[in-house]
Amino acid sequence: PIRLDEVRRRNAKGSQTTPRGETWLLLDGMVLDISRWLSEHPGGDSIIPQQALNCDSTVMFELYHVSRQSFLYLREFYVGELHPDDLADVPLPNKLPPGGD
Repeated sequence: PIRLDEVRRRNAKGSQTTPRGETWLLLDGMVLDISRWLSEHPGGDSIIPQQALNCDSTVMFELYHVSRQSFLYLREFYVGELHPDDLADVPLPNKLPPGGD
C-alpha cells in the first residue's frame, strides 16, 4: 500500500519538465498516476491540479465522468491502494462543484 505522505511528496516535487511535480490522484482509496496523460485531459491540464490533488477526488470524478469508459480508463493509471491507516486522513476537495455536496 502507498502512504498518503508519498502521494503528497510526488505531487509537490518539481523538475524542469514537470514544474509542478507528478500528478497522483486519490480516488476511492486507489492511487492513480495521471502525470503522463494530464496534457491530454479534455478539460485542460490545470483543472485537476487546482481541484483534485492531495484530496479524495472521487466526487469530482463521478460528477464529470459519467460514462463507463471513463471508469474503465482508470486502470491504465492505477498505481496501487492507499494504506488503510491513511484513508481517514484524506481530505475532501476544498470546493465541490454545484451538485457535488
